[in-house]
Amino acid sequence: MNQERHKTEWEERIRFVARYYRENVFDPEIGWKKFAAERNIRSRVRIPVWIWQIAAVCLLAIGYGIYRMIERNQPEWVVITASSTRGKEVFLPDSSQVSLAALAELRYDAKRFGKDNRQVELKGKAFYQVKHREDLPFRVQTHLGNVVVLGTSFLVRELKTAMEVQVLQGRVRMEAGKKKSVLLEAGMSGLYSETNGSIQVRQEADENCLSWKTGELVFRETPLPKVIHDIEVCYEVKLTDLSGASDSLRLSATFKKKPVEEVLLIINQTLDTHLVIEKSRQ
Repeated sequence: MNQERHKTEWEERIRFVARYYRENVFDPEIGWKKFAAERNIRSRVRIPVWIWQIAAVCLLAIGYGIYRMIERNQPEWVVITASSTRGKEVFLPDSSQVSLAALAELRYDAKRFGKDNRQVELKGKAFYQVKHREDLPFRVQTHLGNVVVLGTSFLVRELKTAMEVQVLQGRVRMEAGKKKSVLLEAGMSGLYSETNGSIQVRQEADENCLSWKTGELVFRETPLPKVIHDIEVCYEVKLTDLSGASDSLRLSATFKKKPVEEVLLIINQTLDTHLVIEKSRQ
């Protein structure tokens, strides 16, 4: 019985709409009002104002909660940059010490460092003395790779297409390239080249790797090209040998915090070379 009644009501509605469409005078709003008036149908349900107020408060609370969650997950970067003329000593929240070379930049997330991780990002060159924590390894990230520290003192040097790591104490794991990883111990160094995509490991320690920090240079029967390279790194200069001396020349000498001009004078007199600083890099 009920099914027959509902069927009849639907048929009436369909005939009503069809008739007005044929007459091309159908206006949905007017049509509905007329149809509803003939059958005592309420045109709309009125929602109390207090319900809208509660809904608005709920939406505000949800929105604020989402905002707080996003804000809580946003990093709080601490950025430290050394000047163009001198390095900078940095003490991290975990008491690890970082010596930045000139123009180097270090940054870390203050919200997470020492809690969820001990990760820093490096641009340039820096020497690290890291506090050991078994549960939270120290990690240095560069644009070419990472260094995972197992409690040690080490140097990281970032270049455009290469990354160099030298270990003075302890051990580090050097990660670079496509899933390439090597373990470096005290006295070892690793050089990653983006050109060939490999990590070259050297067993011997470079006595002058911290010359930019200590101001000391030590040469023990060192070939002239290596002497020039170490002076350039130590003093942030570019050298040219105007004498055309042979690369087979070797130097044994120690320089402790001497001006670069004095160092060059002594070398030129000792080896009969003519090393000068290129003006564009002074």
